[in-house]
Amino acid sequence: MGCLVLSHAADGKLGHDDDGVASIVSSLSFTSVGVFEFVWVVGMIAMMFPAMIPVVLFYDRIVTKSESNQRAARMVGTPFFLSGYLSMYAALGLVAYVGVFFAISLASATPSIAPLSVIGPSLVLIVAGLYQLTPLKTRCLSNCISPLGFFALHFRRDLSGALEMGVTHESYCVGCCWAYMLVILAVAAMSIPFMAVLAAVIALEKVIIRGVAWFTRVIAGVFLVLGIGSFFFPDILSLLSNSL
Repeated sequence: MGCLVLSHAADGKLGHDDDGVASIVSSLSFTSVGVFEFVWVVGMIAMMFPAMIPVVLFYDRIVTKSESNQRAARMVGTPFFLSGYLSMYAALGLVAYVGVFFAISLASATPSIAPLSVIGPSLVLIVAGLYQLTPLKTRCLSNCISPLGFFALHFRRDLSGALEMGVTHESYCVGCCWAYMLVILAVAAMSIPFMAVLAAVIALEKVIIRGVAWFTRVIAGVFLVLGIGSFFFPDILSLLSNSL
């Protein structure tokens, strides 16, 4: 689990066998950043892909018909639209890498902060739960679940417009799902089973349930219960990780 990274670093025991994310985030070298970026982008695509399908298909089948050269728009514009998503994932990956690198460096240099590794994941889960209940979450989610509404407001022509629309829509997705991403990074250490679970949650939220308030509140409740519970009983997260 990601909650072990800082404690291992503070104890001077962090190695390649201790934690997947920590073993990658070893320096600010081009190689380390590149490997993390690849793992991060692939992971985000896998986690977000089910929710991306409707908007990408809508762009490819409907929006491209507004272009003067529809065939070129579908062949080139759709990849440009997707590249807007990828550029946002890559930018987030850089932010995540720098954050994890400096957190590990700080823990290594300051062993006294090791106890924070126990409450850190709890605080992340609590923050994620509270964010689910905010108006910003609701607004970003509403822009994500309605391709027609999004393109009606943000339509741009040509390839540059496709890229801009991709970046804009993904910015709403980030606003909707950044708390999920933070949980994956800070609590689950990019665990594939956890990513699969959250991919299912995101797909339900955006594609099937389509942003109904009760579902968002249920997810908020789950995060808050796990966060508060793990604050008093830290082993809960390890038991949950081992069960997946």
